[in-house]
Amino acid sequence: MAQSKKDQIANGALTAFAQLGYSETTMDAIAEMAQVAKGTLYYHFSTKEELFLYVIEKGVKMLIYHVDHVMQNEELSLEDRILNVLDEHLRFFSENQDLCFLLLSAFSGDGQRDRMVGNLLGGYFSTMESHMLELQQQGYIRADIDIRTLASSLFGMVGFTVLRKQFRKEPVNSAADKQTLRYLLSGMFQNSLEKCKTRGEDR
Repeated sequence: MAQSKKDQIANGALTAFAQLGYSETTMDAIAEMAQVAKGTLYYHFSTKEELFLYVIEKGVKMLIYHVDHVMQNEELSLEDRILNVLDEHLRFFSENQDLCFLLLSAFSGDGQRDRMVGNLLGGYFSTMESHMLELQQQGYIRADIDIRTLASSLFGMVGFTVLRKQFRKEPVNSAADKQTLRYLLSGMFQNSLEKCKTRGEDR
């Protein structure tokens, strides 16, 4: 299905913001990246800030959708769901590397805009923390784990892994990447390191 003009603009803006940074990105640059006329651009978005926030919001909603999709898969145990959520983060960031970069470097120093971005990311973290708290209450995640720190660590661990590999022009989302991240994450589970090792050998 052909993408809408608004999505075409958003994709061009995402590329521009990731390559040029927020401050250096102009509406002219976005129009060029998106391959649309300036009139078309301004018809959909009146300012660069509006477009920036739209791109961030769209990306965060995509990530939340994929997290929820995995966590609502009742064919998997709760423990397997959270391990699959890690895999889904790795897949999502590796397939959306410009978005990954933007989400990890979104704060610009503009107080009002940074608060708006923080609120958008807050929706993602609330979703992750809710799922992780459920696991903790059911005894899968250790009781001495701080859920907010865990959610932040997972996001940063996967995101910066992808960014560093992108910078070094290395392949992303290999079996070794996935298993290494699973080993790092396995410490949150009650007595699950051997389970994680066995699961990795089975895959």
